[in-house]
Amino acid sequence: MGLVSDIGPKNMTDRPVFEHRMDPLSEVFGSVRVQDAIVRRVEATAPWGVRYAGDRGSRVRFGLVLRGAAFLKFKSQRRTIVLSPGDLGIFILNDEPFTLTDDPRSAIREFRDMRTLEVEGVLHFGGGGPGTTLVSGSFGVSAFEAPLISTILPHFLHLRLDQNRSRAFQSVLDLLAAETSEPDVSPSCLTNLYELLFVYAIRAYASSSAAPPKGWLAAVSDKHLRKAIAAMHASFDENWSVESLAREARMSRSAFAAKFKTVLGQTPFEYLTQWRMYKAGAMIRSNNESFSEVASAVGYGSESSFSRVFRREMGVAPREYRRKCTLLQSQMGERLRASICVLAASSPRKQ
Repeated sequence: MGLVSDIGPKNMTDRPVFEHRMDPLSEVFGSVRVQDAIVRRVEATAPWGVRYAGDRGSRVRFGLVLRGAAFLKFKSQRRTIVLSPGDLGIFILNDEPFTLTDDPRSAIREFRDMRTLEVEGVLHFGGGGPGTTLVSGSFGVSAFEAPLISTILPHFLHLRLDQNRSRAFQSVLDLLAAETSEPDVSPSCLTNLYELLFVYAIRAYASSSAAPPKGWLAAVSDKHLRKAIAAMHASFDENWSVESLAREARMSRSAFAAKFKTVLGQTPFEYLTQWRMYKAGAMIRSNNESFSEVASAVGYGSESSFSRVFRREMGVAPREYRRKCTLLQSQMGERLRASICVLAASSPRKQ
């Protein structure tokens, strides 16, 4: 089978060629919608130790060490991770309990018992010795985005200051540290900072020696494969062939097909189909377009052929998918409204 489009959808209309293509990594993770962003500054004095029982739901948590040091240990692992000044730890949809201490021998308190010590976003605790300052926070992600994130990324990222951090990435961290030094951080500012932090952190991890040699991150970090992936993302309605994608990658057809399969574990057509269905799912969830319009937007000439592929990839027909998503979004909205009411009721009133 020489062409990706031999068994793929047929483009029935002329589409404009995209002049500027977004970096696939930024497109995927930059589109993550930050929900219910939380931030706090931690001022701990030795000796100190805290145990986090873990978060429920789809949340991304992080901890940035501004001064001092901390020892991080997950419940299921023997190895202790040393966090130095400037280091960033990101917990990606990871609800595993962990401890954070100034010394492995320090006594440990439960975090849930320490929340009353927080005043205007700053948590003070410890024995009065040398200090450690951290910025910690978390944000929720959509239940529709969580599976994609958890498939691509590990549960924990440790990004050290000495890993040739880009100037832009460090600027975001500096701005986050500055913003949290003052009370009442603007929610919109915090959301924007978290979105930038997430993208820069993943890009830093993807370019580090800790990143795996295979998988999606490895592919978008490869100087050849990333060009083909960017082309598919930018023009996913095109009748791409292995030959045309190989030209985008500046490789021969056979070398491109073999490398793509080796690194991503799937053929270019399989990847393209998954991406089309991911985009189609987002369009269906918006509830603003008909199924025929969605089919055309992702490159399918008929609604029936699109529905057949969508059912195969997503497990349900487009109409049932929309119905379930509408129900889930309604339930998520109710839970979010209830959470806001609880937080408002439990927040200390300023005098």
